[in-house]
Amino acid sequence: MAYQPRALAESLKVTGLTPTRANFQKILKMLAEKKRPELILGILDPVLNWSFQPDERDYTVGISVCGRQKLWQHACWLFSSMASAKIPVDVFACSATISACEKGGQWQQALTLFEAMPRLKVDRNLVSYNATISACAKAGEWKVALKLFDNMCEAKVKPDVVSHSAVISAYEKGGQWQQALNVFEVMFGAEVSPNVFSYASVISACEKAGQWQQALSLLEAMPRSTVGRNVISYSAAISACEKGGQWRQALILFEDMQGATIRADVICYSAAISACEKAGQWQHALGLFDQMPNAQVVPNFFTYAAAISACEKDGQWQLALSFFNAMRRAKMSLIKFDETP
Repeated sequence: MAYQPRALAESLKVTGLTPTRANFQKILKMLAEKKRPELILGILDPVLNWSFQPDERDYTVGISVCGRQKLWQHACWLFSSMASAKIPVDVFACSATISACEKGGQWQQALTLFEAMPRLKVDRNLVSYNATISACAKAGEWKVALKLFDNMCEAKVKPDVVSHSAVISAYEKGGQWQQALNVFEVMFGAEVSPNVFSYASVISACEKAGQWQQALSLLEAMPRSTVGRNVISYSAAISACEKGGQWRQALILFEDMQGATIRADVICYSAAISACEKAGQWQHALGLFDQMPNAQVVPNFFTYAAAISACEKDGQWQLALSFFNAMRRAKMSLIKFDETP
């Protein structure tokens, strides 16, 4: 990867700092704060031959910055550069690189590095487990995520709330709502307090399976004072009610959400409108649609489709046509598959 490190080194002279390790770390910290991963890669390039040797901590800083910017390839390049610079890798560098792959949606890369850690003579820790499980969860690889989770006990690494939440999320994406619920319940026995992500993932798992009563029960069980319900947990519960034909309950949740000063997003509006549409409650559906401009929420394809369908079911063809035209003016495709309500 060409970053012209020598030119970069020359440009750093304008800072007036002498090339000492302390000043190097000041520059590294400054670039990290400014989120400039490309410059960090430049000053850590092994060909620069600084008068001092950047160590594993410096490289880990660079890898972490790249990870936060979802530049997983840059992070991997820095990690591999450590060998060229004859710098031993440690658990922090490995975990930061795995986390970068996770944020970049590269679950196989994350898993490959995780599996390579014993060969690198690096012990796996909680952070490396969590990042790898999370990477697999995001990719819907729930079986791999579960295997990693089970291996934690063998490795004498105690799972925390992040570990449990990641596995629940993996089950949710894999359509395994009962398993997601089982892991959620195990948390209490393991004395691990669920957080908002744990609740949101298990509610979403129940929603996708049409288990509206279970989703509603979980939402009601969320302790408002300590965990705090968020838009994700509400939208999942509203969607569950919509799938279960519970339009009144969907509206109750929508109103409760507003009372809790949680800003509804387009998914919440679409689900609530769709719930009313399916029940033939076209006036409620259009009332929700009319609220969207004041709430600064832009309708998507599914919002328009639900509103049009609500009008069609009540014979409101003129209103349906106006929504159709508004949809065309918004230059929205009539067939759209890349979003889900």
